[in-house]
Amino acid sequence: MIQVAFAGHARRHDLGLHEPVSEALTTAFAMIADAGIGEARLLTGLASGADQLAARAWKRQGLGPIHAVLPFLDDKAPKRLNGAASAVTRLDGEAMAEQGRNPHLKQTRFIVEAADLLVAVWTGGPARGAGGTADAVQCALEFGLPVLWIRPSEPRTLRLIRPDALPSDFHFAEFQEGLQAGRLDHTEVATAQALRSAIDTTPALPDPEDEPGKDWAAAMDRWLHRWLWRTYANFRKLAGGRITGLPAGDPPPDLEAQPGFGVLTRAYLASDSVANRLSAVHRSEQILLVLAMIAAAVVGSAWAVWPQIKVAAVWTELVISVGALLVWAAGSEARQHERWSERRYLAEQLRLERAGWALGISVAGALPRSVRRQPGVWRDARRTAGLPDGAFDAERMKRWGDWSMRELVHGQRAYHHATSERDGRIAHRIHLLEDISFTFLFASFALYLSLASFGTHLPHWASGAIAMIGTIVPALAAASMALEAKLEFQEQSARSRRMAGVLEELAGKLGPDPSFDALQDAARAAVRLHIAEASHWREGSGRRRLLRA
Repeated sequence: MIQVAFAGHARRHDLGLHEPVSEALTTAFAMIADAGIGEARLLTGLASGADQLAARAWKRQGLGPIHAVLPFLDDKAPKRLNGAASAVTRLDGEAMAEQGRNPHLKQTRFIVEAADLLVAVWTGGPARGAGGTADAVQCALEFGLPVLWIRPSEPRTLRLIRPDALPSDFHFAEFQEGLQAGRLDHTEVATAQALRSAIDTTPALPDPEDEPGKDWAAAMDRWLHRWLWRTYANFRKLAGGRITGLPAGDPPPDLEAQPGFGVLTRAYLASDSVANRLSAVHRSEQILLVLAMIAAAVVGSAWAVWPQIKVAAVWTELVISVGALLVWAAGSEARQHERWSERRYLAEQLRLERAGWALGISVAGALPRSVRRQPGVWRDARRTAGLPDGAFDAERMKRWGDWSMRELVHGQRAYHHATSERDGRIAHRIHLLEDISFTFLFASFALYLSLASFGTHLPHWASGAIAMIGTIVPALAAASMALEAKLEFQEQSARSRRMAGVLEELAGKLGPDPSFDALQDAARAAVRLHIAEASHWREGSGRRRLLRA
């Protein structure tokens, strides 16, 4: 499933004769099918002229449904719709016009941002007004979409404009001047093969984490998650306390009822569940390895006080060491830290896509072109979800906008603020444990040396206790350094503090009653911020390898 945006001229002197253009549209849609696309959704304004020709050609090809996006709430368009569209989105163009924005340009961006390809019936000339075909082509190239171009004066030759083939200093006005002069430098003759390479139609590979396992394995996994893999969660609560006071995040009922929102919600919850499971396992194993290191130091030095347990202590330490080695080897062999990082990044993409969908924006607009083209569950879910249906009137914008801002700005601001405080407490208490243990170490050594220098006879257990302290305290220090290096409490606290500050500034710019444009702008800024943060976190996956204690 892909989404195809369409833009074309409505004026007859631009469009020319209908029959050659209709034939070219039929050829274009057949080429899309030949490129290996079995199902697609046409996104169009269904205006008079080329839009109507495209809708009829699309239905003849049978590629999939048509979703119409109309610029005004009261635009019933009975003649233009005429049962052509299976879903209709209406924008509040009058409210936009009152704020100095062009409703037709907003309609164009709404359509193009959700698409994977733009089919344009375009003379190549400049726009005569905002929101026209030229603007659609420019928006598509800015978003990194390929453009399948039908020139009314040469309808038999379809051309393809690839964003990745454009120069780094590409300027659209200069490009248009070249077209008017007959230069087609940055275009190529369209073929099914070229279109296939321009639009990545590779579906996301099935994730082994999502494949059902054996019943006994699933039961064992649930059992382990009830106690052993709660080690990290319990450590975090004990050392840092609970996170409370976060705003509730239930979406409005009419948003939940949207089929596309349901698609994104199911994809997000499935990915988030797997990410949380991998996180619990990996972080709990890291805590357990650190505890094993400390336990081995305690047991391995205990015979200095109680010589009679020496053999038992060595056996116990050997068992602990072998167990720790097996845990480390299993995690390293499974590349657990990488799987966790990738799944968390995917869950974050889907969370942002779900929140942005309510306002008609896409995460793809904030991603680099190279990432946008990569196969992934987030991309497939976005394509399947389509666009929201119904009217974006003031009441809907208020309900959906409040929820979206809570997901992207207000809720995340509160979360990062609380996380910063909790992780800061954990880092402080770990460092405090270091200070106390080293103070105890030096005090014990100083006392022992003072007594020994005066010839005081010390019992065997006192010398053994000094040996234990000299073994256990460095183990505690190594454990605290391992926790900080692998779980990054201090770094996470600092990053969360910065994120909370940026989100606070973003929330302050919204005002008490933001417009649809203001909501979209804030959502795009928040999406870019969260994607940058998630990308930075994913790139640090190598630091999260399990410590070979």
